[in-house]
Amino acid sequence: MPVTIDQTTGLIHLYNDQISYVIQLLAHRYPIHRYFGRRLTTCDHLALTPQRPHAFAADATPDFPYSVTSLPFEYATIGSGDYRQPGYLIKDTHQQWLPLLTYQDLTVTHQPLNPAELPTTVAATEPVTTLQLHLSDPVTALNVDLNYTIFEQRALLLRSTTFHNNGLETLSIDHAASLQLALPTADYRVLTLAGTHAHEANLVTAELHPGIQLYRSLRGTSGPQQQPFTALTAKSTTEFSGEVLASALVWSGNFESSVEVDQYGRTRFTLGLEPTTFSWQLKPQQSFQTPEAVLTWSDRGLNGLSQNWHAFAQQLLPDVPAAPLVLNTWETMMFDVSAAKVTSFIEQAASFKLATVVIDDGWFTNRHGEHGQLGDWEVDRTKFPAGLDPLSTAAHQLGLKFGLWVEPEMVTMNSHLYQQHPDWVLRYIDRDLITARHQLVLDLSQSVVRQHLLTTLIQLVKTNQLDYLKWDFNRHLAQVGNTALPSDQQGELSYRYVLGLYDLLRRLRAACPELVIENCSAGGGRLDFGLLTFTPQTWLSDLTDPIDRATIENGFSYLFPPTVFSNHVSASPNAQNGRQTTLITRLNLNWCGQLGFELELKTLSNKEQDQLRQQIAAYKTWYPALRTARFYRLLPSGTAVAWLIISADAQQAILFYSPGLSSAVKTTKQLPLRYLPDERTYALADGTTYLGAELNQFGLPLTPSAQDFTTQLIKLHAVTQN
Repeated sequence: MPVTIDQTTGLIHLYNDQISYVIQLLAHRYPIHRYFGRRLTTCDHLALTPQRPHAFAADATPDFPYSVTSLPFEYATIGSGDYRQPGYLIKDTHQQWLPLLTYQDLTVTHQPLNPAELPTTVAATEPVTTLQLHLSDPVTALNVDLNYTIFEQRALLLRSTTFHNNGLETLSIDHAASLQLALPTADYRVLTLAGTHAHEANLVTAELHPGIQLYRSLRGTSGPQQQPFTALTAKSTTEFSGEVLASALVWSGNFESSVEVDQYGRTRFTLGLEPTTFSWQLKPQQSFQTPEAVLTWSDRGLNGLSQNWHAFAQQLLPDVPAAPLVLNTWETMMFDVSAAKVTSFIEQAASFKLATVVIDDGWFTNRHGEHGQLGDWEVDRTKFPAGLDPLSTAAHQLGLKFGLWVEPEMVTMNSHLYQQHPDWVLRYIDRDLITARHQLVLDLSQSVVRQHLLTTLIQLVKTNQLDYLKWDFNRHLAQVGNTALPSDQQGELSYRYVLGLYDLLRRLRAACPELVIENCSAGGGRLDFGLLTFTPQTWLSDLTDPIDRATIENGFSYLFPPTVFSNHVSASPNAQNGRQTTLITRLNLNWCGQLGFELELKTLSNKEQDQLRQQIAAYKTWYPALRTARFYRLLPSGTAVAWLIISADAQQAILFYSPGLSSAVKTTKQLPLRYLPDERTYALADGTTYLGAELNQFGLPLTPSAQDFTTQLIKLHAVTQN
């Protein structure tokens, strides 16, 4: 069992062969943090704790001669002499903050903590050990569990908190972090992802400084403005070496990450629910558990960190596989879809040996633009006189799958649904409604709304023999209120909305277990570890230009494996930024994920059609290896992008390279590949062979680009030496 407990020193050591996490029960009263990082073989000397007081600190007592002001608490609040960012804020019936909670006992099991209403974070095949430290407040009879689940074979630890009200009065939870981590220095850089629509996942780094650095979402969803993820790196850390620790929240709603450097140069890192938009009335005999935060550490640089995240993501994914080789109607037809046009797409998809045809927006009644009707999900009989079933049948007969775009969480005021149920949308009482993209948001906290959507979606899937849904979410939450909850529980609504989304997706997956659901929020605006448990792939960005999209994928790759990225080849010039690129440039990028298309294939030249057929055939050959491959970035974050993708058995590898602008000085560059097995020999397509060590150290020679915005996709195969 990977946990040891020293009753004399109060040290608790969670460990596996990669990491250690050490807690001390100080004076058998408060859990404090002692260490997180590389696996320790002993932690005896961590028991020493300075006892000297600090200026303006609460007075110490004979039985507790420590300064509360600066102790590295595992979970702390304000009001007892700790003035740093709190992990929790709870009010009693007198509207007073509860004090620091005291330790009572602990429990150790081999079971993960996956409450039914939150995403599953541990696959059934993953061995884990869970430690729970039980704290309490004797006055209110509040019990709090600090939860730690360590993966026995990965450098991953899950943190969450469970609140149990065993008293007689309702308590108000006004802040509830999932993770609080105390670090002895401030010698770090903070790394986050930020962005906006069509410019997602930009890597942002900053030096730590005295005070608080805050990252959060108030939009009702995660990202893309801020991702529920923060890393702290050593100042010497690069892509390839150096220490880094990081945490991400398995959650799809509002969040807050804070990094505070106190007056003594120590760091407190917290991650959890955003307190401005959250409160919870914890009634007697009820419990509340925060979403889980995943904590990880690596001394192999940012690529090592990404390997940890990718491993976590892979074991999260639903059983249904992702769906590559999709032909989607959007950029070709926009809202102007029809039976004849979709029939042509089905024929083209079959001719080029694709796998799926998806009708994007515009297939339902009164939907000719963004002002069109959302919420009723009835087939437009003008565009599709015989409905969608004949098209689905035709696709299936040709060996293709068939799918639709939907935006289930939204409704427009001209829909029958809104006219019949105006109380089903998020809204404030006695205030004018606020729309965005002419839409309102359905209140998923209400079970009647979820049941209606579930019935509608199941009927849509089964009536039309659907294999695939592109689930979009095109506006953020505003006026987060309703008449279904009492006034003192309105602060729960943002949280309950996300629980409602998870419940709807979970029940839809149970009813339609073979259905592929693609996550989309105007691109990758809601890509997080929470939704990853329900959706095997994500539409990464509405920007399909291969050069800009490469930088977006590069950013998302710090957290997520490219196997979940849905990538589509579109027309040139690109519809979003007007850039012209060759077909092979577009194909090269989109190999690195779920390859798909958004263009009229039949309009390509004969040469381009031949290129396309060759690339599709090659992609199918490589795809099984790509699904479980390891991914590495070979260049620092910037305009040039280089990735190495290595199959699990290291028999195959792909180098993707996007240099950006070409140079008038044409010189061959050597790009070290770094991560191949040194002892193996690899061959290129032209038969040239290299020893892995040679490629890792000296590098692969890259021919200079003759023009701007080209890409290269270089395939390597391990060869047997005589």
